[in-house]
Amino acid sequence: MSRLKPRLKRGHFRSQPMKRRTLLRGSALGVAIGVPALNIMLGENGDALAQGEMLPKRFGVFFWGNGNRPDQWTPGTTGADYPLSPSLQPLAPVKDYVSVITGMNVMTGNERGHHAGTVGILSGAPMISQDPMGANFASTFSAPSIDQVVARAMDAPTSFRSLEYGISDTAPGSEGTTLKYLSHNGPDDVNPPEYSPRALFNRVFGAGFVNPGETPEVDPRLALRRSVLDAVMEDAADLRRRLGTVDRRRLDQHLTGIRALEERIALLETMPDRPLLASCAAPGTPEESYGRDALLLRNEVMSGVIAMALACDQTRVFSNQFSGSVANNRYPDTSAGHHGLTHDEGGDQPQVQAITRFIVDRFADLMMALQSVEEGDGTLLDRCVVLGSTDTSDARAHSLRDFPILIGGRGGGALRPGVHHRADGENTTKALLTCLQALGLPFDEFGVAGGRVTEAVTEVMS
Repeated sequence: MSRLKPRLKRGHFRSQPMKRRTLLRGSALGVAIGVPALNIMLGENGDALAQGEMLPKRFGVFFWGNGNRPDQWTPGTTGADYPLSPSLQPLAPVKDYVSVITGMNVMTGNERGHHAGTVGILSGAPMISQDPMGANFASTFSAPSIDQVVARAMDAPTSFRSLEYGISDTAPGSEGTTLKYLSHNGPDDVNPPEYSPRALFNRVFGAGFVNPGETPEVDPRLALRRSVLDAVMEDAADLRRRLGTVDRRRLDQHLTGIRALEERIALLETMPDRPLLASCAAPGTPEESYGRDALLLRNEVMSGVIAMALACDQTRVFSNQFSGSVANNRYPDTSAGHHGLTHDEGGDQPQVQAITRFIVDRFADLMMALQSVEEGDGTLLDRCVVLGSTDTSDARAHSLRDFPILIGGRGGGALRPGVHHRADGENTTKALLTCLQALGLPFDEFGVAGGRVTEAVTEVMS
């Protein structure tokens, strides 16, 4: 008796299973890029690879400096039907994929506002005070940051254990490692973020490896002519002939996306090379169009690059230091730097509120970039867990109470569709433990000293 094979959806085609780590190669240039998860690589249920391995989960951190205004941040009600507060309005397109946690406190100490808050929210451990050597203050992490905890626990067979990038390189570097760097392996041991979209792209998809913070000496005209796709098109054409209709469309979308990223990065390179902080060094209004476009476009391009890196399984862990602690860069339609405004702007601080909305909008851009990549029966965002937070709550008071926390993605079904959970003075480390458990990692507790917790935020978990 013959056994009936499961019926596939129209447009699906499956011959022999293909390995997930399939690469398109351009032998002449020694270039290789991955391909997204195609149906031919998947099992019949659409959420596992053909060899039985589940589609991987990914983790990311989105961090910004200088806090928020809690009165403008906290939604009016809890649960899944919560109304978006003024600061959270930009989350509207991805509201079902983002949970908001409020009412939690950093309990690892508050020796020095921005310093203590950064270390506490990113590691669940106290900071280490250091000799300031003439600076106002200095500190470093006493434990690895959450991204490196995840990277070590996953120990994934990817090209990069983690990828770190940033948008605004304006945080002070004279006060230890805490303010300047998000990703820490331990005390005074950092993973510097890459601030160049082209360097990040070349590092992930190019022929050579480029250390973070270093820019290769390459003739830009040669770089534009020597497109990654040009080198692999012959191999891509051969693969395309083996795919069904749905997989062909997905591969074409993937290659088109990479080409679009190249073109957008080239456009950014033609913009004037001016420091974002030039107007903050002296009185006057900055060039509004450049200031706005630089922050927005760099974040948009970086989000696209990292989404492709995740889709190609180049890494499963990333961090975006959108702005470091105490960063004083100028934002559109503001009269001074961000950190200065948090202390000096009076009243309800409308400019500070506008900056917060701008930053939340960039978090939403990242969510949408992840959501735009189809994977299995869902999207990349369905299998991601992304922690979003900052270094203080109310920066004017250097408060570490009622901390703003966002958790994006579905974690492969481990996280509920977006909800607002209002805690009653609980420990922010519970949010870190939530991320670890949503990723399926074996953690029953997390944190050190006052940051130690043994319970996750079950209200946002499925």
